Amino acid sequence: MPPIDRRQGLWILAGSAIAATVVAARAMARTVPAAAEARTLALVEKGAGGVAFYAVPTGTQLGRVALGTQPHEIALDLTGRFAFVGHYGVESWKAPGAGGSQVWIIDLVGRELAGTIDLSPLGRLHAVRTDSKGRLYVLSEQDSILARFDNPVADRTPSRLIPVGGARSHYLVIRRDGTRAYIADTLSGGVIAVDPDDMAVAPLRRHIGAAPEAMTLSRDEQTLYVIDRPSGTIHALDSTTLAERTRRAMRGEAVRVVTQSDGKLIVSNTADKSLSLLDPITLAEEARLPLGVGAPGLNLIGDTLYASLENDHVAIVDIRTWKVTGRFATGSAPDAAVLFQESQGSG
Repeated sequence: MPPIDRRQGLWILAGSAIAATVVAARAMARTVPAAAEARTLALVEKGAGGVAFYAVPTGTQLGRVALGTQPHEIALDLTGRFAFVGHYGVESWKAPGAGGSQVWIIDLVGRELAGTIDLSPLGRLHAVRTDSKGRLYVLSEQDSILARFDNPVADRTPSRLIPVGGARSHYLVIRRDGTRAYIADTLSGGVIAVDPDDMAVAPLRRHIGAAPEAMTLSRDEQTLYVIDRPSGTIHALDSTTLAERTRRAMRGEAVRVVTQSDGKLIVSNTADKSLSLLDPITLAEEARLPLGVGAPGLNLIGDTLYASLENDHVAIVDIRTWKVTGRFATGSAPDAAVLFQESQGSG
């Protein structure tokens, strides 16, 4: 081996120092992820009439956007920069009046109202959803009409209006590609499936019970799960034909159901004040998590469930361990939420 002169030795030492610094920086990034992965929960607070922003998991409130009487559900756009909130406009479905007719567009990064879509005379806008193409779907409970916006951040009129033909069209689920929409029509006791693109395809209808509300699709979108809220009975339906595959009674009144990434279901038991973990095939209960209070809102994001509670708190549940890992106080009547990165869409 040839001898190393002084200049070569200095370069070797400098290279070693740089390598050590890179290794140390990578190690530090692994041990201090909070700053690099700061996340914010945008939470609809129905009673407070707005959307509030909370750092998670600490629950520190970062800001708030005032909207109006009884905003309800919220959906993200494809970029993660904007969210859409429906204006229900009345305290309950039994309250008189036409309700709200607006869809609010929220700039999540700026934490401000970016725009408003006026859907009048359609009223009581409850469910909002987006599909994999970025299209927005808004369900008018009062008029049983589904409005679709193909470019929702820019559009101020619907690209399509789809008559559902129900009595009180309350809850909505959309296939990822937007080829099928499922509506829980609570006053008729039925579930309605429509094709948002083709009115020539006759809607499918199936009677479920007294007042079906909560719905979710299986991971492969071949099964539609529907809960009849008063009885707490969950039904598994073929998503193409609406034929029933199986059903199971839960723990009394149940209000929400969501699908985990592994296909299992989480049900919010209103009467029992708990969560149930269900097998997606048999609907058998595999685990139960007492909450001590009802959870009218289930927001499942990755391996974390943000359960909106009736006592104006959010419970953070790690679904891998099936444990509550934290809680924080909110405004009045928290419900639906979306999670986003503070840096998303900026710059």
